[in-house]
Amino acid sequence: MLKHFTVTSSALMIFTVMISSLFAQASLDQRITELTQQISKEMTDNNKKTIAVIEFSDLRGNVSDLGRYISEELITKLYLTKKFKVIERQLLNKIVAEQKLSLTGMIDPNSAKKLGNVLGVDAIVSGTITDLSHNLKVNARMLSTESGEIFAVASTEIFKDESVNKLLTSVSSANNEVNVTSNKLHPSNKDESTLHANSVESNGFVFTPQSCKILRDRLDCIILIENKGNAQKNLRIATVFDKPPSYIYDDLGNQYLARVEVGGVTIPFQQPFIPNIPVAVHFWSEIFNPDAKIITVVIYIEDFRKNITISKIPVTD
Repeated sequence: MLKHFTVTSSALMIFTVMISSLFAQASLDQRITELTQQISKEMTDNNKKTIAVIEFSDLRGNVSDLGRYISEELITKLYLTKKFKVIERQLLNKIVAEQKLSLTGMIDPNSAKKLGNVLGVDAIVSGTITDLSHNLKVNARMLSTESGEIFAVASTEIFKDESVNKLLTSVSSANNEVNVTSNKLHPSNKDESTLHANSVESNGFVFTPQSCKILRDRLDCIILIENKGNAQKNLRIATVFDKPPSYIYDDLGNQYLARVEVGGVTIPFQQPFIPNIPVAVHFWSEIFNPDAKIITVVIYIEDFRKNITISKIPVTD
């Protein structure tokens, strides 16, 4: 009888651990979804249509990979509601660096107003992550870019499982990160002329290479696409699902079909381009040669019915 009880207790313990593990794994995504729903409701209730999301920081202003992940997920999930126009994070970081604004979870009213004027958004989401030992408290604030004041808040708690702890381990100062970004965006005159030498202008748009990097699981090339006209235009950029598609070539003779992503969302769809606001478009492939040094991105624009070729893009760390 005792033996039977011991076996049953062990099985129950294993089952409990499995259930707890599954709950923990789902917890992060569920909590971010919950946060998205709160933000979406407040945006709708306050008649806000355009939004930018700042990377979440801890109470000291430091940004971890978790803070970046939360902001990326909020951008994607808010976009998928189809209720709002959401600003792409690379563009937001570029503007923040150029305007020398404070990029922390506690964005100040003056910065909120200035971002609103430059980006044309009527709301900004900023937030903080507080470590409460076993859980993390995430507080989000929605600021009106007209007044610079908080018009709504949202919050949730995230269980600290193994995946969350890993995202917390990589932390950098929010101010330092802005300085690094600023240095990349404002190189010396020599570097700037080299960067823009590879730009291509076609049909009222300018295509400028920003970077090509080999990440953990993919080759990712960012091309800034800017509408130089006076009115908003939509472009359909071909991806792996289209004929003809867009391609990535390396200097070793390899060719890869390119997936296309804007603001964390994989397209194809009609991507809007506001006049004189560059949009960072990612062309990436999970298949790549890690020894490649130079990349060429061939972008097929269905609206133009032709390829746009961006060549001699160096692969950087």
